[in-house]
Amino acid sequence: MKLKRKYQLLLFSAIVSVPLLLLFISILIAAIYDFAFKTNNNGVPFHESFAYPTMLAVFLISLVLLALFFSKSINSLLNKINMLNHTIRNLASDEKTPNKLDVQREDELGELIKSVNLLIERTTYRELELKQQEEMQKEIFHKLRHDINTPLTALKLQLFYLEDNSNNHTFILESLDQQVQYIADLTSEFNLQPTASLENSYILTNEVNMNDLLEMMVKKWGYLYSVQNVELIYACSQKDMVWTSNALWLQRLFDNIFQNTLKHSKAKRMEITIDSGVVKFRDNGIGFDTNRKHAGLGLKIIEDTARILNLECTMHSDKNGTLFYIIDL
Repeated sequence: MKLKRKYQLLLFSAIVSVPLLLLFISILIAAIYDFAFKTNNNGVPFHESFAYPTMLAVFLISLVLLALFFSKSINSLLNKINMLNHTIRNLASDEKTPNKLDVQREDELGELIKSVNLLIERTTYRELELKQQEEMQKEIFHKLRHDINTPLTALKLQLFYLEDNSNNHTFILESLDQQVQYIADLTSEFNLQPTASLENSYILTNEVNMNDLLEMMVKKWGYLYSVQNVELIYACSQKDMVWTSNALWLQRLFDNIFQNTLKHSKAKRMEITIDSGVVKFRDNGIGFDTNRKHAGLGLKIIEDTARILNLECTMHSDKNGTLFYIIDL
């Protein structure tokens, strides 16, 4: 029921219930007095007896209870508004992103809660993407610094060698020039090379909990999938599955699978499962011809990333949907 109709009925009920309640109480107390107390009270009329102030007291108590009853509905609305206010303030602060709110009723307030939930999902998606980009940049800067330190160390050693071997300056100077040029080329390549490149990227491996990673990915992509009315399902029967890989590049691999499904499959459902050391992505879309050469970069990036990360990535597609089957070799 819509809020407007609800509170119209509430107001109408309050207007009607007050006189009806007063009439009912007055008739009831008068009848009780006439039946049980009038004879014992020497026939004193009702309006002159003790029953009359009793009736007024019952009137007052009934009105108070009626007011509390109607105010309960208003207090419920105010509590929900305060909850929304608190959630939006938390969302705007630097604190942890709040959890989504439960939608209990299909009214204007319920629609407002759905909008706030959508805002929470979108904020979560943006924050995860920014965090992923920041981690990617930090990792590349760290690796670039490592590669720059290598020729710098060589430069220092050759300078020491120059001090002890004054007769071989030409060879050492040529070597120094090569080291300096290498640093210049390396920094120039870093400026020109996009971080999305796979073949020329640096890969460091460590232990990655696949359940934690995929839970984060599902949370990240949940907003975009909900906007396109695609159901996103995640199930894990092996929560402690650990791969020796690179979390950032695994995210790139999974991002392309999520994106291809969202943009090209026309699917209504996407299922992600972890079972027996295997990660599966299955959609119920229109599929595509796996033998046809595709112009898009998504499948090529998936193939290249899997190869670089030493993963076996098998794909099956037909008119009933597409399945990605990923195993750590």
